[in-house]
Amino acid sequence: MKSCLVIGASRGIGRQIALSFSASGYKVGVAAKTTESTDKLPGSIHTVVQEIKSSGGTAVPVKCDVRSEKEIKSAIETCIERFGDLDVAIYNAGAITWDTVKDTPLKRYDLMQSVNVRGAYCMVQEILPRFLERKKGKIILVSPPIYNRFFKGKTPYAITKVGMTVLVHGLANELKDTGVSISTLWPATGIKSFVTEKMNLPDKLMRSPEIFADAMMTIANEKSDKYNGQALIDEDLLRSTGVTDFSKYRCDPEHEPERMMPRQFPSLKVDEENYDVFPKL
Repeated sequence: MKSCLVIGASRGIGRQIALSFSASGYKVGVAAKTTESTDKLPGSIHTVVQEIKSSGGTAVPVKCDVRSEKEIKSAIETCIERFGDLDVAIYNAGAITWDTVKDTPLKRYDLMQSVNVRGAYCMVQEILPRFLERKKGKIILVSPPIYNRFFKGKTPYAITKVGMTVLVHGLANELKDTGVSISTLWPATGIKSFVTEKMNLPDKLMRSPEIFADAMMTIANEKSDKYNGQALIDEDLLRSTGVTDFSKYRCDPEHEPERMMPRQFPSLKVDEENYDVFPKL
């Protein structure tokens, strides 16, 4: 039986990822900062673990504040100790302030930088030696492809999410032919979650988090390294595997949500891709 760690799994998309992986036979490490469910923050690592166990699955709750290197390391070590090993590491934790540079205080930017790109980097650094030693393992981050429109109106947030995508593109070069791969995943439409509910987005604009979890599963179960270094979109990835009907993911049964992402993304490669004027010293 395979195992996975989902960081940021107490509610919303992360919860669904944990539930879906468990339903597919994975042992799941449910990691997040939230240990108690409240009216303000419904759901916790314990409620998700209880859901999994109630369905016959195996899961362990792990308190993990991603601003703490020690707690990220502990989450990984706990999963390995309880499950015997780890096959997939997913970073779904995130902080968001959707505002301009002028209106985003440095304190808020620092939080996004710490939770988004730094936390992801820390998880990658902690799990990478284990995966490389075993010559297998999937690392999946939740961040978007890189394109100019994404920066508009939310540049501070975009810096911290795009930084995660840069990590994936860059590290993929180092992982070639190692058996280990790293990818990003991002939704094509709005996804029903704790964040979108706070934003009061109408159901007709959203899909259920199951679509994102199904796409995540596709990456995790791919035997080759074909997704290494790729910034993937949930709908596009599922279409590439033969899925054509997405109606079951609608939050409003009468409306297919409008796509929020571009249908094509710019290439980041240049003609001089393998040229370096400053060789490694």
